[in-house]
Amino acid sequence: MPDKYVIAHDMGTSADKAIIVTTDGRIIDSAKKHYPLYHPKPGYAEQNPIDWWEAVCETTKLVIEKTKIDPKDIVGMTFSTQTQCMVLVDRDGNPLRNAISWLDGRSADVMREYLWTPPRIMRYNIFKLLKFLKMTGGAPGHTGKDQIGKILWIKKHESEIFNKVFKFIDGKDFIINKLTGNFITSVDIAVIWWFLDTRKNKNVWDKQLCDYASITPDKLSSVKPSASIAGYITEEAAKKTGLLPGTPVVNGSGDLAAAALGSAAIDDGEMHISVGTSGWVAGHFTKRKIDLAHYTGCIGSAYPEKYYLGMAHQETAGICLEWLKNKILYHEEQLKEEWHRGNIYEILDELAIKAGPGAQGLIFTPWMFGERSPLDDDYVRAGLYNLSLDHTREHLVRAVFEGIAFNTRWAMDTLENLYSKVDELSIVGGGARSDIWCQIFADILNRKINRVSDPQQAGARGIALLASMTLGYIKSFSDIKKYIKIDRTFNPNPQNRLLYDNLFKEYKNIYKNNKRWYKRMNKDRVKH
Repeated sequence: MPDKYVIAHDMGTSADKAIIVTTDGRIIDSAKKHYPLYHPKPGYAEQNPIDWWEAVCETTKLVIEKTKIDPKDIVGMTFSTQTQCMVLVDRDGNPLRNAISWLDGRSADVMREYLWTPPRIMRYNIFKLLKFLKMTGGAPGHTGKDQIGKILWIKKHESEIFNKVFKFIDGKDFIINKLTGNFITSVDIAVIWWFLDTRKNKNVWDKQLCDYASITPDKLSSVKPSASIAGYITEEAAKKTGLLPGTPVVNGSGDLAAAALGSAAIDDGEMHISVGTSGWVAGHFTKRKIDLAHYTGCIGSAYPEKYYLGMAHQETAGICLEWLKNKILYHEEQLKEEWHRGNIYEILDELAIKAGPGAQGLIFTPWMFGERSPLDDDYVRAGLYNLSLDHTREHLVRAVFEGIAFNTRWAMDTLENLYSKVDELSIVGGGARSDIWCQIFADILNRKINRVSDPQQAGARGIALLASMTLGYIKSFSDIKKYIKIDRTFNPNPQNRLLYDNLFKEYKNIYKNNKRWYKRMNKDRVKH
């Protein structure tokens, strides 16, 4: 019998990648297309949803052509995507404006004005907070990056568009509508819109929570589990993608839930780290808990029938390395010639190794665009601390690697404090390809780090395996981890323990000592 295949789309912030995967998780090939992220004003971040759609069509066609796989052997398509991208569409699914990205913090003041009104506790309206916690198990934060804030901002500043909206949907759900004609979202994404009654897995939109955003539940997509079939490829979508009409589209999930599947850490209490554009520490748990002070808690998983996904999400991780490469060490060709290497990331690894542990006391804080967890602070910004004439580019690169790992340790601590400590974590994402960065994570976290094979493809592989379960090729959710391999384990170096413990204390002190200063410096930059 010929192999059967699933096309899994990894639709991120900067690009969409179509990955063709056998139903037992073997990656055959991929195709990628980039699209822009716009910053029309400070604190704003937008994308054109049509760019996503065109990328999905182009990469799907291209990967089928590259592999010469017969479309009749492609048994389904599914998605792992960026989340909390607000798309406003008309009745035909056409976008009414650019999508507001998950990075966008424009609605922070609107949240304070219309949602988190007095009486307040921890800057939350106490009565609304209790309602959110009771119904959803969590609550929107203060950074203005949650969907409820974006809706309120549109209502206040773009009322003409607000009145034309047929549906408020997320990025994945926009693509599913283009493919199938259906307005469907997944539980994991719906939970973090904070309108969903999740008690006893009801997973239905709550009218009163919707009232807080001045909308009604019919303005939102239907909610289904990630493993459900969201619809089937239409004739029109078939022409654009190269798939056969009637091919099932499995609902899929956001990138956080998909990466959790692909990390192989899917049993109760197991945790993983993801290092992509953003970063997080997460794990599957049977009990729902929350730490509002550090904006850490549980959201819907890709398998909501059994697990919640405990999550501490950081806004900027790997994108800090991109900033370093593009804006600071921008003589890329000169570096390649100097180091006789064709891959700039291999050079960055060598620079980090040369600097040695601790970067000679140089500390980088990776809060480039505000922060959610472990800090729920839209004013905080990144910085380099303790810089001297003795420091070189090697120390700068090392400090960026270590700063992201310090932030991850802080996030891990908050999640472990909710549940229990772990001895090891899996690692996924593009950043996990770096051996030295994996070792830095092991040393700073003081935990064994297990890197999955093809870590940058973990989300796509994980969600493809979930689709295989939906389509009958894998027996159960717990069997998914059987199809995921660990390619290397990194053990913490005890010689670096004291150094990193002391630096981590000072890392946290940077925020403690400068919190008010960040607000003074940035209150006008995040006020709209």
